[in-house]
Amino acid sequence: MKVLLVNSLYPPQDIGGAERSVAQLARGLVEAGTDVSVLALHEGEAVVRELVDGIRVRRLPLRNLYWPFDGAKRGTVRRAIWHGVEAVGGLMDGAVAEAVEWEGPDVIHAHLMTGFSQSVFRIARRKGLPLVQTLRDYSMLCARASMFRPSARCERRCGSCVLLTWGKRSASAAVDHVAAITTPLLKAHLDRDYFSGVPSSIIGNAAGAARVAPRPPLADDPAMTFGFLGRIEPAKGVEVLLSATTRLKGNWRLRIGGRGDAAYVDRLRRSFPDPRIAWLGQVEAPDFYRDVDVVVAPAIWAEPFGRVVVEAAAHGRAVIASRIGGLPEATADARQSVLVEPGDVAALAQAMQRAIQAPAEWRFGAMTPHAPTWSEAAIASAYMNIYRDVLAARASRISAERAQR
Repeated sequence: MKVLLVNSLYPPQDIGGAERSVAQLARGLVEAGTDVSVLALHEGEAVVRELVDGIRVRRLPLRNLYWPFDGAKRGTVRRAIWHGVEAVGGLMDGAVAEAVEWEGPDVIHAHLMTGFSQSVFRIARRKGLPLVQTLRDYSMLCARASMFRPSARCERRCGSCVLLTWGKRSASAAVDHVAAITTPLLKAHLDRDYFSGVPSSIIGNAAGAARVAPRPPLADDPAMTFGFLGRIEPAKGVEVLLSATTRLKGNWRLRIGGRGDAAYVDRLRRSFPDPRIAWLGQVEAPDFYRDVDVVVAPAIWAEPFGRVVVEAAAHGRAVIASRIGGLPEATADARQSVLVEPGDVAALAQAMQRAIQAPAEWRFGAMTPHAPTWSEAAIASAYMNIYRDVLAARASRISAERAQR
């Protein structure tokens, strides 16, 4: 079986949760005996073909006004034009068609498709190829891909997002199978009439290999160490976490790992100058988990999954997370955890205080090794079953259509 994975980016390019997850899937499929290739985008002007961990990767130039993945701020007019091209443009069709023709896949498996416009939908339909789609964010529903404005969740979609994603909704009905990394993410799409009549599955993310690093005895280090790891931005709730620390009593410290807008980070550092708060900047995940007792994921947006929570559980760390989006499902693997309402400073402070007052329970209670809900092998196996199902269904449908002629 030949499978073409499509994602906006692919490692080592801009390694985020989606990129890591697609790369994990690619490796798992290869180990299961599948012929895998990857189609992604890049900022250059020419097609790039390369091998990444032995997997064929083709990176296409983005045909739009600017490269949207560099974090740069653009004016309102330029953003509007970019999203307009993304909504209705066919500038990527030729390059996508050429890549599909070259690879000759049996199945196309789309993940994040920002930058591809609707080219993948169109080319799969033209060539009669089964299309599986995995939902990893809200880009099918929202131009920002987050259902979150600068400081608050979107309780309903704005008119511009409805307009800009209308074509995606109509195209979604032609997908052969849709998977989502959590139940709330899938429900958010189904409730808005996406993927009407399409078979669906929930297939989470794997944390990858992890080793439970020991923590020092309380006699040697009595301070309860909390940790935040991720993009430092309002949606992630880092300001809620910092505000909660002002209410804590006892022996504690906080380590913040990740990057964000420099002006925003500087404002937070000046507003919360407590010396017990360490700003680590970009940090390797294993190093971060080694030095914390409790990982806090205080998101105020509907986080689609919450990879940091799954990784924390795999590293034997306790978790405090917001009860929103996919975080409750992601927290299921944590041996020591509590959920709080998003944006509730008092509730978060109370949960952290409980950890400070029961340090042995929260430092060591999550360290018992256990099998995660989703491993790389289990994810690859689940998708292999879907590929077989959509291929069988497509063959059966073609056979029935021929019999009626």
